[in-house]
Amino acid sequence: MALPKIAIPRFNIELPSNGKKISFRPFVVKEEKLLLMAASSDDQSSMMDAVKDVITACVLSEDIDAEKLPYFDLEYIFVNIRAKSIGEIVKMEYRHTGGVNYQGIKCDTVTPVAINLEQVKVEKADGHTNKIDLDGNLGMVMKYPTISDVKLLTQGKDEIELLAKCVVSVYDADNVYEPDNIEDSVQFIESLNSAQFAKLTKFVETIPKLKHTFTYKCRNCGQEDVITLEGMSDFF
Repeated sequence: MALPKIAIPRFNIELPSNGKKISFRPFVVKEEKLLLMAASSDDQSSMMDAVKDVITACVLSEDIDAEKLPYFDLEYIFVNIRAKSIGEIVKMEYRHTGGVNYQGIKCDTVTPVAINLEQVKVEKADGHTNKIDLDGNLGMVMKYPTISDVKLLTQGKDEIELLAKCVVSVYDADNVYEPDNIEDSVQFIESLNSAQFAKLTKFVETIPKLKHTFTYKCRNCGQEDVITLEGMSDFF
C-alpha cells in the first residue's frame, strides 16, 4: 500500500503592487534544501534563482508567474512563505558598529533580537510614481523590475540596461510610443539630459522595498540602536 500524502495548509496574502489576493503553502524539505544550498553558495544570483523556484512551487494561485511579478512582490511572498514554513519569529544577533557605542565607549557585547516576519512589509516612498514627467511635454511610463531585471545588476550590467527593460511607453500631448526593442529604449534613455535622467533614477531609488526598521537595546551598555533590514538578502 502506498504511503499516505501529508496534508499541507494553505494561506492567503495580498500582493503589495496591486492588492491581488494569492494563496500559498509552506515550503517542504526538498525546497528548504534548495534554499540552504543557495545560501551556502553566498552567490546572490543563485539565491534569487532558488527563491524564484520555491515561490513557483509554493504559490497555489494558477495565474501567478514568478518571472513577471515586480521584484518587491516576490520578496514579500518569500518572507511570508518562510514565516509559515519555519516560524514567524527569527532570532538574530547585533552589536554596535566597530564595537563602540555612540558615546565612544568600547562595547562589543552581542545582543539577541527576535523579529516577527509577519510585521515585515513593503514600504512605498512618498510621492513615488511610475509615470515620469520629463519636461512638461514628454513623459515615460515605467514598469517595476522583475527578478530577471534585477539579476542584470548582479551580472555586472549597468543601470541604463535595467532602466531600458522597464520602459513601457513614452508619451507626449498627441501620442503614446512603445519601444520596438530593448535597444530602442537604451537609445532613448541615453538621449536624455542630466535633469531628465535624474528623474528616471529617482524612480528606481524610490521603488517600493521590503523593509523593516526596529530598535534594540544593548544588554550591556543600554544604548538603543536602530536597525533597518531591507531587501530579500536580509531575510533569506
